[in-house]
Amino acid sequence: MNMASAKPGFFVQDRFLYSKDNEKVILRGINHMFIWTDREGKTIPEIAKTGANCVRIVWNTRGRVSDLDNIITQCISNGMIPIPEIHDTTGNWDRLMEAMEFWLREETLQLITNHQQYLIVNIGNEPGAEVMDADEFFTTYNAIVTKMRASGIRVPLMIDADQWGQSEKNLLEVGPKLLQADPEHNLLFSIHMWWPTERHDAQKTGYATVQDRIKGVLEASVDSKLPLIIGEFAPVAAGGIKDIPYRYIMSEAERLNIGWLAWSWGPGNSDSPEMDMTVHSSFNTLVGWGKDVCVDNPNGIQNTSVIPMFIQEKNFDIGSQVLGTNLIQNGDFSSEEPLSNWQVDFWGGKADVQVNQGIVRFDIKKAGKESWNLQFKQKLSLREGVTYIFSMRAKADKPRTLNVNIKKDAEEYTPYANGRILDLSTSWQNFSWKFTMKEASDMEALLIYDMGGVPISWELCDISLVQARSVADRLNRTFQRNVQKNSGYFNAPNGPWELHLYSTKGDLLEVLDKGKGGEGMRQYPKIERSGIMVVKDISK
Repeated sequence: MNMASAKPGFFVQDRFLYSKDNEKVILRGINHMFIWTDREGKTIPEIAKTGANCVRIVWNTRGRVSDLDNIITQCISNGMIPIPEIHDTTGNWDRLMEAMEFWLREETLQLITNHQQYLIVNIGNEPGAEVMDADEFFTTYNAIVTKMRASGIRVPLMIDADQWGQSEKNLLEVGPKLLQADPEHNLLFSIHMWWPTERHDAQKTGYATVQDRIKGVLEASVDSKLPLIIGEFAPVAAGGIKDIPYRYIMSEAERLNIGWLAWSWGPGNSDSPEMDMTVHSSFNTLVGWGKDVCVDNPNGIQNTSVIPMFIQEKNFDIGSQVLGTNLIQNGDFSSEEPLSNWQVDFWGGKADVQVNQGIVRFDIKKAGKESWNLQFKQKLSLREGVTYIFSMRAKADKPRTLNVNIKKDAEEYTPYANGRILDLSTSWQNFSWKFTMKEASDMEALLIYDMGGVPISWELCDISLVQARSVADRLNRTFQRNVQKNSGYFNAPNGPWELHLYSTKGDLLEVLDKGKGGEGMRQYPKIERSGIMVVKDISK
């Protein structure tokens, strides 16, 4: 039975995850320790550059729900499925109930409801230091799932393995029973493959090698139609214990259409820095295995991640506004009349205003007592629901503050963009921020610089207001994966492209097809050998 119509967001059917639009979704993503390293979510656009379709959000019960809400919102706006988890349960089975209570808080329930079409909730990270009794595993998780469902939570719930997330036993044996008992039948199960060769015990695990264990566990989940993902893995385990065959994990997951999330974006793995995928949390500082997982490996994120179409197509009604168009008139001061479309108002202050080579200079003669005593402004149009990016450059003769607002032009002014107090220095600085127009459309909104109250001259240039691009437009991905993997078709990039056939080991076998770009949907050629087909955008 297809449950798409009954679910508000993602749902599980057989062993697969589907979007609300019935698109099969294979998770390809990254873990990040937001709760300790980035509670503002500043790294999310950098993670999005990998092409990941999901992010596992490390959180705890002491973190503010408002901060978590902001991170989740940013994940969605950057085209990634948010998967928040509670880390308090790591190695501690008894704290699972605390995790449940966090999810059942009134403010958390509201967060889940607000984002339910995009959200997956990971109940608790790696509960228990030992393999739990099967009956206790079932009884505890069944009680938690039942209570969460009774509270109105309908999104997929992810259940981690016990024994620090590493034991497959209860997932394989008890998981199907839990899935059946769930009123929504909407559970995912997560194994953390902290299985280093250095510590492999063939007698204890029942597998001759780590590779055998990886293959055996994943194939067993397929045979039982268990919706399993690999929630964490890296080249090394905690303490630097060596040789987790991460490339084999990815190749087997790709072969079997099983999702995975790499641990972790970093930095922050103090006991095992080899786990860090980046040096400074930015895409351009990917190093070693991080670059391999995200970019280079044919089984990695850029080659296998597919962002669900309903997220790719998420955009706002922009009316007549065109992407990339500067909505500030004469923002570069290049018009025949350099100050056309701009207005200067003196309300108790005075300044000489001059334009030279695209730079407007304000020589303050009389600052006045209040910031509004000297004003520089322009009217503009803002549409409800549209996300905008405002940017400018400025400097001052001496360090000073400058008030910048985008607001309703009325006595009872309504701020549209959360006004900024900028700290100008004697060197040129770039200033930029994003905001969403949450009020009714305003065709006569006001951009205003309040420069009074400070007797220091300053300069301004390159003022821009543009509509933020859709997720699909913003993601800078070198590779594109076939969205309808089983249909035999792929969507050609806009620029020059080639269809490459790789071996499972990552060797280029053949260039199967190529084009100039813009051809739309194209059919995959029939091939007689196995391999991985990747559509490579060669314009970049």
